[in-house]
Formats: sequence, C-alpha cells, structure tokens
Amino acid sequence: MNEERPDEFEPVREEDDLGGEDDSPRREKSAEFTVVADAANATDLRDAMDPANQSLTEALRLSYRVLQLAILGLGVVFLFSGFQTVEENRTGIRTLFGAIEGEGSDAQISAGLQPFWPYPVGEIITVPLKRTVSVEQSFWPNFGAKSLTLEEATTNAETSRPLRPGPEGKGDGSLILEGGDLAHCRMTAEYSIDDAVSFLTRFTPEQADEIVKLVLEQATVHTAATMTLAGFIEGDEAISEIRRRAQESLNANESGIRIATVSVTDRVPPLAVRRSVQQVQSARERAKIAVEVARRESTTILDDAAGASALAGLIELIGDYETALSRGDEAEAEVVLARIGDRFESDEIGGEAAKTMTEARAFRYMIESSVGTDVKRLMSLVPAYQENPNQLVRQLWLDAYNEVLSGPQVEVISAPPGLRGLALRMKSSMDVSTARRNAASEAKKIDTMRGMADVNNWQLGGRQININRSGRRLNRDARGGYGREGDGE
Repeated sequence: MNEERPDEFEPVREEDDLGGEDDSPRREKSAEFTVVADAANATDLRDAMDPANQSLTEALRLSYRVLQLAILGLGVVFLFSGFQTVEENRTGIRTLFGAIEGEGSDAQISAGLQPFWPYPVGEIITVPLKRTVSVEQSFWPNFGAKSLTLEEATTNAETSRPLRPGPEGKGDGSLILEGGDLAHCRMTAEYSIDDAVSFLTRFTPEQADEIVKLVLEQATVHTAATMTLAGFIEGDEAISEIRRRAQESLNANESGIRIATVSVTDRVPPLAVRRSVQQVQSARERAKIAVEVARRESTTILDDAAGASALAGLIELIGDYETALSRGDEAEAEVVLARIGDRFESDEIGGEAAKTMTEARAFRYMIESSVGTDVKRLMSLVPAYQENPNQLVRQLWLDAYNEVLSGPQVEVISAPPGLRGLALRMKSSMDVSTARRNAASEAKKIDTMRGMADVNNWQLGGRQININRSGRRLNRDARGGYGREGDGE
C-alpha cells in the first residue's frame, strides 16, 4: 500500500459538523487517525515520492544540462561568426560598433581569413577590387524594340526622322560638340577601389558602379563641349580627356576609386549624317582608286614612251625647250634641242622612243642607200651635162624610154610608114598576158596581207609633209621645217 504524506490526508469530520438536518441514527466510528509531524523528514519524503515524479525530475534535470550546453555552443558559434574569408578579388574594412577599426592602411583588409567580432558588435564590409561599367544608352540613339546593328541603323537613318531627346531608354541620347554639332558614343571603363576606407566612408558598395557611370557621363559631356566633330570622332585625345576629367571628379570627392582604362567603343556623328559621310568617303575611295589607276597607267605609258630611267630628264629638257620657244629664244631652243637629241641617242632610252629612233636610223640608212645612190649618179653626170647638156638629156630620155618599153608587160606594135588609115585587130601574146595576170594577182595578194596585218601602212615621216610649206627640217638654224610653219617655207 502506497504511503501518503500526513498533510495530504483529508481530515475526518466530527458528527457535530455534519449538520442537524439528518436525524437518522449514525454508525459508530471504527478507526481513529493520529498525525505525527516528526515523521515527515527529508528521507521519508523522498522515499514517499511517486516514481513518475522522479522520472520527470530526472528528465527536467537532463534537459537543463542540454540547454546549458546548447547556450554555451551558441555563444562559441556567435563569437566565431565574426571570422570571415575575403576573396582574392575583393578588399574591405572592419567596423566596431559602426566605427572603422584601424588607422590609415591598417584599416583596409586584404584577401584571406579575417578574425573579428561578430555582428552587430563588429562587421566586415567588402567591395570588389576591380569592376567594369558600361555607358550604353546615355549618348546613343534609341532603336526601340528593334535589335539593330550600327550599320543597319545607319542604312535606315533619314534626315526626315530627327533625334528625339528623352529619358534613357525612351529618347535618343546625344552629345553637343563645339560649334553645335551632335555626336553619339558608347563606352566602357574599368575601375578599381584603391582606398576602401575612403570609399566606404562616403558610399555603400552598391553605389560604386553608379558613381563611376555618373562621373564618366559628366566628363564626356564636358569633353565633347570643347571638341569639334572631327576631333571627337578621330584620334585618342577625347578618350584620354574623358578619363582625366572623370578621375579628377572622383579625386575631388575622395572616393578612393581609380579609373584604370576607358574604352570608347563607338564614336559616330548622327546616323543620317554618318550615312552621308559614308557615301562621301566611298566616293573619295573610288576617286583615290581611280587616281591611283590613272597614275599607274600614266607611269606605264611614260615608261613605254621613253623608259623609266630617262623619263624625268627628258620631261625636264622638253619643258626647257618649250620655255625657250615661248620666249622666242631660238638659239637657246636649238641648244636644248641638241641636248634632247643627245639624250635620245643614249643607251638609257627605251620604249617607244627607242623604237622610233631605231626606225629613224633605218629610214636614214634607206635614204642613204636609195636617194644617196641617185645623188651619187647625178653627181657623176654633172661634168657630162656641163659639157653637152642636150646630148645628156637625150641620152637619159632614151634610157628611160628603153627601160619602160623593156618591161615584161609591155607590147610594142610597129606599123609601116605611109599608111593614111589603119585599123588594127590584135591579140596580146601568151607570155605578156601571163605576166600581166601574175602581176595583178601579186598586187591583190599584197593588198590582202596589208589589210590582215596591223602594220603602219603610211609613209614614215608622212606627218611632217606639208603642202606648199616646209616639210622636214633639214637645217640646223631653227628657221624652218616642221614646227616652224610660220617662220619659213
């Protein structure tokens, strides 16, 4: 039987306490309980406890120990939660109760494990060492939903569709240059945060890209206002000036940011103007090509005319000759002409001039061999003519008459003298007819060959033949001949 504590016994009420309402007879009491207070000592109480209560007590005691260990573990974890690993491409600072920990360069932390107080007691704030920011639409036309390349947009540009300024993403961006010209550009910049303390003192890490973008836009606007369209589009002066102005703005704000590079990917005039400029440039390129082709052709023609080595000297001599003629200085012209002749006789002459000189020499040799022979023959007849001119003339006439009549195609028919009238019906001999046919056939053959061949059928020097005026120049005093039509016969 389980023992119970004495103070938990319900007291037995006396009969007088039951009230007097029920007058029925009552049963006599069968037992009487007596409470002994000295028996409720610690040992008796522990022994008298219920086993379930003992189990609950042990469970609560164990839970309390576990809770103590958990609190201790959380405390340790909390203390070590301030340890943070900084990545290689980042830097930052440590703050203690919101204030930057350290002075000068010691305040900026490097990559690696950084032990520090946990948040909110302490905090490690990191920022990237290097970042790239782009300025795409601030100064660039808005193509809307269309994804057009620069060349496609230039092809579709028209002066009837002007630029429409507006907010970024809704209107067309542009730059106003010196003189009121407009231009468009896109750029990218790479920057680094060299002084994280100065940067995080004034800005948050999320503001870095926006700050660099704003100073780039400001520097671009100021730079464009001082440059012409050609100067802004061409060369690297605009790029270096934009970087300089942007860095000055960052330094003035003690931002701790350094712009490493600025790359202007596109610099163009308004697209409608660019289209016209491209057309002009294409025309210039075509003109340049045409000039180059003409220069090569002229060089080829001039080289073919006299040879590359002698060309420059001949052109200079010809210029001197024409200058002397224009001044009327015939003596000087003759001297220069002699020098030109000597140059043409030199071995360095080539091309058409050399060919002409060769033909001229051949013509001279032909004259010497033909006309020269006749001259010698006539000179040999001079003494006989002086002695008896009539006899010589008659003899020469008879020789010519004999030469004509002795030809293979000539027939001589003699009639007896004394006839008052003569009617002849005759037929050429077979030999004469054959000779005539052969001669006619040979003449046709020669004409046919001349027509098929590309040869000079004109007489050499025929251009210098002038009717009723002097022809080829045969004197050296520059008073007549070809090129002196007004000076002599």
